[in-house]
Amino acid sequence: MIKYRYTIEYKEDFNEVILDLGRDSSLKNGYLISNSLGSDIFGDFATIQEEIGNLIELLIGKITLYEGGGNVNLIKSNKSFTTFEDIFAEEDEEDSTCEIETLEYIKILLLWVKENFQYKSQQGVILKEEGQVALEWINKKILNSVRLRANNRKRLLTMLIFY
Repeated sequence: MIKYRYTIEYKEDFNEVILDLGRDSSLKNGYLISNSLGSDIFGDFATIQEEIGNLIELLIGKITLYEGGGNVNLIKSNKSFTTFEDIFAEEDEEDSTCEIETLEYIKILLLWVKENFQYKSQQGVILKEEGQVALEWINKKILNSVRLRANNRKRLLTMLIFY
């Protein structure tokens, strides 16, 4: 599903899932994406729905730029690419940005939130029913993103909009 290599870590002390993209050498500074998941992009269901909804609006041309983050990284997305910029880096520091395709970023978000809701539901951090509703929505989005890659982008992007 995701074209970049990653590992998943489960942090029991914080009831959190870490999606580590820093191990893939083809994704320069992928750790910046990993750092944003949970700090710039919160894992609650409403926030995730809004974040993915805004990114989908980019892909179908309803908006031209979407900006977020601010706790660890500034995140700027356009139709093609999403850029993560470390807000604590010095101006001349080379390892302060990461660029990824916006569609790949959406898939990373979906994977991360799916793993988080499954884990938190199993740990009893959230109600099983709440986890189930979120997982059904996420699975639908994942299925549609796989179809998106295989077929006509514009036609299937409109399918992603429907929650």
